[in-house]
Amino acid sequence: MVKALADSAGLPVVTGMHAPGGISVGDVAQGTQAHMNNPALFSLIRSRKWDFAVIQDNQGRFVRDSAVFPSTSLVIQGHLNIMDSVKANNSCAKIILFGGWAWKNGMPPFGNTGTESIQRILVNYRVLNDTMKETIAPIGLAWIKAYNYLPAVNLWDPDDAHPSYAGSFLTASVLFSTIFNLPARDLDFVGTLTPSVAFNLKAYGDSTVFTPVNHSRYNLGGIRNITIQSGNGQLSLPGSYLGYNWYKNNAWISNAAVLTVTANGTYRAEVVENDNCIVKTCNYTELSTGFVYNRQQEGIQIYPNPAAAGELLEVNGAQLKKLSLYTMTGRLVPVVVEERAGRTFISTKGLTPGYYLLVLEGENSVLHKKISICD
Repeated sequence: MVKALADSAGLPVVTGMHAPGGISVGDVAQGTQAHMNNPALFSLIRSRKWDFAVIQDNQGRFVRDSAVFPSTSLVIQGHLNIMDSVKANNSCAKIILFGGWAWKNGMPPFGNTGTESIQRILVNYRVLNDTMKETIAPIGLAWIKAYNYLPAVNLWDPDDAHPSYAGSFLTASVLFSTIFNLPARDLDFVGTLTPSVAFNLKAYGDSTVFTPVNHSRYNLGGIRNITIQSGNGQLSLPGSYLGYNWYKNNAWISNAAVLTVTANGTYRAEVVENDNCIVKTCNYTELSTGFVYNRQQEGIQIYPNPAAAGELLEVNGAQLKKLSLYTMTGRLVPVVVEERAGRTFISTKGLTPGYYLLVLEGENSVLHKKISICD
């Protein structure tokens, strides 16, 4: 599902999985079946230089009091063993800890409701991350939101422990947004769900990952992200790097620090940092090349910008025939335009925080403006 979301975003990914049923990271009783001791897992780790490794343990290992793990399971040691192996194979790899859900009705005495147990799980993932210094995917928080605000959708299988298809879909959405620092809400992939249910689940995942307090609490900034900047017909990247590689429509085009854009298309970049790690940008779709500009309309004002989600944006100084809004990956976003006493307003209700491209079509010109939506 994570790959399907990435495919929808035009991001090529390769995935691998080691997930035998009923196995924990470091359960002593499981011997060489436990992940930390399993040759099959370490063979998979060595099979390619993975950029990311998601480690999911049995969530029941995390529901006890803060910093208390069962004596029969080497939770911290097991995670460290796997992390060390991943980083020995690729020192630039990032570990994502699976801060997941709990039993639907809790795990008494460690939480009398699912919400209480999930909160306990996330506390102990933060304890684990005090040692690992990696990133926690706050999956459980997204489950709490969906459980409270989308009660008609059951996230659990009939056993009230494992995820239903919807629960897996929500989990994948959180992992996608955690890894790529991109909202999943407007991506086409819906799986076997109805479009409206899929949209809502992705929106709950996005709002969980991109809430500032969660960003700090779960070290979501631990995954290095670089955003392409656009201006004056050029694409650039913040900071300085040892090397640059630019791609257009997935074909290499340049190793310059600054790229001059001569045609519309989907661009991305890879840079080499001082530690020789490669960081990849997300896609940036250039839509403005070839637009005809009318200087009389360059004074268009859009305010407030940045705007809070749900706030009205006023477009001032334009005689518009058409107005369109796109995500920075080039996906058209439905937008509500309101005319009030000769003034034009855009509703930002339902927009995910991030950057958007506003395309303004007049009688003799087409202009584009970048707008920012904040939490």
